[in-house]
Amino acid sequence: MNTNMNITIRRLANAFIILFLILSGIAAYVQIGNQAFFGGPTLVGGDNVTLSRQCPPVDSPLRGRILDRNGNVIAQSVPDSTYRCGYRRQYADWVISSGLAPLIGYYVLTTNQIGGLEQQYDEQLGSFNQGETLGNDVNRLLHQPRFGNDVYLSIDMNTQIKAAQVYEPSAIHGGQTCQHVDNPPGSIIVEDPNTGQIIAMVSFPTFDPNQLVQLDSRNAKVHQAGLDYAKQVFSDTSGSPTLNRAAQGVYTPGSTFKAMTLIAALDSGTYSLDKGFSFDEATKFVVPQGKTVRWEDFFNGTWTGVPGANKFPMTLENGFAYSDNAMFARAASAVGADTWLNYARKFGILTGSQGTPVPFDAPTQPSRVYPALVNGKPFEFTGDNLADSGFGQGTLQISPLTMAEMTATVATNGFLYEPHVVHKIVPHGQTASSVLPIPDTQAYSGGPVIRPESAQAVRNAFWAVTDHGTAFFSVHPGTGVRLKDTGTFIGGKTGTAQVEDDPHAWYISLAPDDQAPGASGGAQDIIVVQKEHGNEGACQVFVANDIYLYLKNNPIKNS
Repeated sequence: MNTNMNITIRRLANAFIILFLILSGIAAYVQIGNQAFFGGPTLVGGDNVTLSRQCPPVDSPLRGRILDRNGNVIAQSVPDSTYRCGYRRQYADWVISSGLAPLIGYYVLTTNQIGGLEQQYDEQLGSFNQGETLGNDVNRLLHQPRFGNDVYLSIDMNTQIKAAQVYEPSAIHGGQTCQHVDNPPGSIIVEDPNTGQIIAMVSFPTFDPNQLVQLDSRNAKVHQAGLDYAKQVFSDTSGSPTLNRAAQGVYTPGSTFKAMTLIAALDSGTYSLDKGFSFDEATKFVVPQGKTVRWEDFFNGTWTGVPGANKFPMTLENGFAYSDNAMFARAASAVGADTWLNYARKFGILTGSQGTPVPFDAPTQPSRVYPALVNGKPFEFTGDNLADSGFGQGTLQISPLTMAEMTATVATNGFLYEPHVVHKIVPHGQTASSVLPIPDTQAYSGGPVIRPESAQAVRNAFWAVTDHGTAFFSVHPGTGVRLKDTGTFIGGKTGTAQVEDDPHAWYISLAPDDQAPGASGGAQDIIVVQKEHGNEGACQVFVANDIYLYLKNNPIKNS
């Protein structure tokens, strides 16, 4: 009897122990997993709870910081008792003035509005799901403050500020063929082509995310100011200040896209750089069963008195330097539609529904040669479309980021390293130096996009633009010095995209260009400048050049 009683008591005790362990496990799971059962709805911070219960530090982590490559704060959450949840998202003044805000975005808790990198890296900054650390799990269980991860960018604050400062004053004003609109919308990209790191990304017009954050204020007057500003910003469809024009804007690229046609012609073996074109071949091209493309700048007298531009046969290199539309319409046609479109896809440019965009770790808009559908029907890419696209017009919709990728490929002897702005993800409490950076040099398509000898030939053509082509005649608005004499050894291509009103102005470039006499080593940086209705692309060459001069004297330090 006593033996049976002992067995019964022992079994009952074991059952209570097992039940206790099960209940403890469930309680711990609810505390740490924030779910009542596996795969169930979020208990705190989900759609089924009130806003007041989403506040840190008890239920949600304090949002992590965003910093530049050197630890300069871009965005952080600061204590503020007048704001909902007792903290306020704060953006540095230099971020707003330098045109970086469209890349960074905004975070508004009250209305759940989020954009830019704040949205792209929401999980890491908020430490949700995959972003959680073991320390935060323990803190959640103990109801202690929890923190999101810090996100370090490849952006360099000083270069970003410099690029914004020269955006307008380094453009050339006063001439009939130059920029005559003050501060047109546009962008600047500065990239290290050898790693894909974005050093600066300017987008104008910009906006003030701090004013959007006022929506989180519990002060009625401040909250109303936030409402007014949000209405102003998000209803401005023409200026679109929250749009990151560098990566999300797509435009007709004008003559900068001759670089793509030149690459296709050289790399496919269709033409060599010294291929000669007679007067008739260089100045007029009749598309088979289609339109006639003329080198209008030649007939309009733009090149009158320039010896090289009136010498025939003219080489493909000089046709590139003088930006001959007829020659590059002819070149695209000679390459053939299938091959030419294949080269466009090599740079992540969509052709209808075909192609894969080059990955980018911030919001972006894919570039296209032509749309997949027009009025519900498949778009037909004809010989006229190929000719127009060959010199940068047609139905092309290309982002500055895509042109940066193309230019970077030329700089690296054929490798397109995927561009990126995020450098490190650093858990709270750890130093940036103790965390390895996200790997650089991720090659798009896994290998070279074009042959090294093709890239070298394009760099030769880039230098010809500076040495005696469309960029030769530009002089610095402050010093009067010609581009080739500034010591930057900059090579590139100007572009003037014909659209309504003033043309769009483009300039793609790399420096130093190793094909320039006296240049040492390969390109360290590439810069793309694009301005909406900025008129001639040649107006923008010193915007890029002044940034190169700054970088030459203030080289970027890797961390």
